[in-house]
Amino acid sequence: MKLDYKQLAETIYTRKSTRSYSDAVVDILENGGDLVEAFGLQALLSDIKVSVRVLENHEVKNKKAKYCIGFYSEDKLLALENVGFIGQLLDLHLQAQGIATCWWGMKKPKKEFKSVDGLDCFITMMAGMPKVDEKREYPADFKRKAVEDIIEGGAEADNLIEAVRVAPSAVNRQPWLIEKVEDKYNFYLKNSKNPLDMIIGDMRNIDLGIAIAHLFVAATSEGMNVEFDFVGEDNGKHKFVAGVRVWS
Repeated sequence: MKLDYKQLAETIYTRKSTRSYSDAVVDILENGGDLVEAFGLQALLSDIKVSVRVLENHEVKNKKAKYCIGFYSEDKLLALENVGFIGQLLDLHLQAQGIATCWWGMKKPKKEFKSVDGLDCFITMMAGMPKVDEKREYPADFKRKAVEDIIEGGAEADNLIEAVRVAPSAVNRQPWLIEKVEDKYNFYLKNSKNPLDMIIGDMRNIDLGIAIAHLFVAATSEGMNVEFDFVGEDNGKHKFVAGVRVWS
């Protein structure tokens, strides 16, 4: 079952993190293979080795959901952002099929399964059929920063930036800043000394990957071309992560 980007783009505005799951079997999560290959998930950086799979019961303590998905990756520059990007494509794809999900930042596999085949598990995701099927209503159910708080340089908001604005993030901190220069969207990780952001730590980088995924999905759903660039200057105190060029 490959990705339908129009369906994913619609799901951006209905997705909701779920914490209450039934024990119903989900066939597409029962095959035991790599989910990147199974669903054709695009990477942000194709040269970083990743493996995304459903963890077995002996690999992780999981009493919250029917399934726990592990995101394994090489530990390289931008690996966290890459995991966030791939994971959010998976999140949108599953929710578009009526399968509930929730990023599970603090849950990791048991010690002996944290590293497999030279790849480290950076984060996990709960998945399964929800006990109660819930969807968000846009915009009422999205408690997010105002668009002017995530745009640098006074650029005008558009539908791609709006897709980023509603993206999920760890404890809803929304650590991204976007600078639009002609047809390019530059993403920055906001500098913060807030104790909560320091506790969240690496998950902020995963959040940037999630945000970039939302822009990619929104643009791709409209038939636009998308090109990533990872060379750029920091913006004052804010760290440059990636540039995304979008054109017709």
